[in-house]
Amino acid sequence: PQDQEPLMITEDYKVPDRMVGFIIGRGGEQITRIQLESGCKIQIAADSGGLMERPCSLTGTPESIEQAKRLLVQIVDRCRNGPGFHSDGEGGASVQEMLIPASKVGLVIGRGGDTIKQLQERAGVKMMMIQDGPMPTGADKPLRISGDPYKVQAARELVLEVIREKDGDFRAGRNDFSARLGGANLDVPVPRFAVGIVIGRNGEMIKKIQNDAGVRIQFKADDGISPERVAMVMGQPDRCQHAVHLINELIQTAQERDGFGSALRSGRVRGRSDWTMGSPGPLQEVTYTIPADKCGLVIGKGGETIKSINQQSGAHVELQRNPPPSTDPNTRVFTIRGTAQQMDLARQLIDDKIGVRETNAPPYSHNGGFGFSPFTQGPATHQK
Repeated sequence: PQDQEPLMITEDYKVPDRMVGFIIGRGGEQITRIQLESGCKIQIAADSGGLMERPCSLTGTPESIEQAKRLLVQIVDRCRNGPGFHSDGEGGASVQEMLIPASKVGLVIGRGGDTIKQLQERAGVKMMMIQDGPMPTGADKPLRISGDPYKVQAARELVLEVIREKDGDFRAGRNDFSARLGGANLDVPVPRFAVGIVIGRNGEMIKKIQNDAGVRIQFKADDGISPERVAMVMGQPDRCQHAVHLINELIQTAQERDGFGSALRSGRVRGRSDWTMGSPGPLQEVTYTIPADKCGLVIGKGGETIKSINQQSGAHVELQRNPPPSTDPNTRVFTIRGTAQQMDLARQLIDDKIGVRETNAPPYSHNGGFGFSPFTQGPATHQK
């Protein structure tokens, strides 16, 4: 019964702009953990508009939203009170210092400063090894990293990779870290339904791909709208291509699991966002019709509601700007694209927003069938 279902609400919230990188975490791991632990969906705005705080939306039950707030506050407090963290007053940039073991200082700097230069270029930060001061000769040296908080955190990870390497690895030509950093960047769009498979439980799969291919993989910030997330693969070109191959295999497995067969084989990756999924693509597409006076409830202020629907369902929902001429002027038509399960969830979320509950709607089928829209006399679907 409807009255037994938990109340789902969306609440506006703000976090310090300079802390966003820490909240998101490496490859999105931190924000994913918060969402899993709290049961609350979190969407962070793309920018702060020059303000000190970044707006975000929290969607879930009142209890899950409060739990998400507690976890966010914990992370912000931990970052503020963490060692070596402070604001340098330049547009919310942060500075962190990390101690480098004396035996590894030379490895981090590299011959002629090559390694530290490559680290700075790759991470987009500034680095300075504090060589002078009261520390005795042979003591650990602090490395100062400054820049965007998210980039600073990524830079720390790169430095830690250097430190973990055995000394001998840096003397072998092809294993030189400077050479590895001087490689390529590939942007690989990953359909939303396959992101969880690529990352794996507790990040195990993405770590395995990184170790097997000898690259670093990091998902870019989620805009909550696009039907794909973008994974950035960094390393030598041949290793990047191997990583792309491994990712494609995982995506294909996910598609076959959802009944798409070998649809991925028509796709290709050639570096930065050059991706095709064939025509019309492996994902199903349907239309869904609602009363015109309910359209605003689905779109939401500034598009926040429809972004939330996309994020929660994993489907891509958008309003048809130019519907067929035969469309009833008292209705609005939305296009929903995704797997059968994603589209079904998106439809349910739309129904929740407009106050409609279908109790006898037929289940999804892999041919894209939605059953019947409550506002039309026939199936509210089409298959491209």
